[in-house]
Amino acid sequence: MPTLLLFALAILSLALIPFAPQLLRLRLRFLRWIHWDWAANLLEKSLDRWVMLFRIVLIVIAAGLLYFGWESLRG
Repeated sequence: MPTLLLFALAILSLALIPFAPQLLRLRLRFLRWIHWDWAANLLEKSLDRWVMLFRIVLIVIAAGLLYFGWESLRG
């Protein structure tokens, strides 16, 4: 994988961190649109934890991509 693409994906995942609540609320609207109210209610009940988990996952993805990008530059 080209190094520039790794860094671009890492920057994209870091840029998405502030938008985590809006992305999860969009998912809630989609679930309600397809009439999966049980799933939307379950997600809405613990929205703060899901937002924190989503942010942690984005940080881990960004850290991994930056690490692999840095190692491919060195090697």
